[in-house]
Amino acid sequence: MKTIKSALFAVAALLALTTASSAASLNGVYLEVGTSAIGSELDGKVIETATTPNETSTGQVGKTAVTTSYGLGYMTDRSNKMGLDVGYMFNPGSASIKSKTTQDTGSVTFEISDSFDYYIAPMINMTEDSSLFLKIGYAESDVNITGDVTKISKMEGTTVALGTIMSWGSNLYIRTEAGMTEYDSLKVTGLGTANGVATTTTVTADPTIHYGKIAIGYKF
Repeated sequence: MKTIKSALFAVAALLALTTASSAASLNGVYLEVGTSAIGSELDGKVIETATTPNETSTGQVGKTAVTTSYGLGYMTDRSNKMGLDVGYMFNPGSASIKSKTTQDTGSVTFEISDSFDYYIAPMINMTEDSSLFLKIGYAESDVNITGDVTKISKMEGTTVALGTIMSWGSNLYIRTEAGMTEYDSLKVTGLGTANGVATTTTVTADPTIHYGKIAIGYKF
């Protein structure tokens, strides 16, 4: 709830800036580059069923970073009250988190990299120069897992965000956005290799990313 409230306040403040805009209406295909301040959160659990009773370890890890994203999309004409923005966003880079089991000598590392989003964003056009939007997207990231466990190559999730788009000159615009991506749970099981992770051990992780973004785009 705190994250949602922060996002709403941020969007409201940024929307106020759009009243100063005086530019041509945006519509059509666009290219975009942006920068985001992100906070990643991972709730993890290690369950070892070889012990009696079962040994369960839980924990939460968080990291912050600044990332760059690149996008391609299409935006409908701003002359109507309602509009639509659809597109693709790519976020290069990687982050890793390590988990160590309690009974085994092995450890497991989750490395997440090269994320992308396909999104659709209904817009309320406040003027021909400024719009408020709600984004809903499908997110996917590559996953590289090291350690004596079963492997996963990708993870999927859902992105929800609020933001504004403000015209800047005849072909440029500024996008501001605040939102979160919640990924499906990751689950791996030990392979039982010598000095590794026992087959009775399961490691799960639930990644969530919160972000604030500003981007500059060019519409053709």
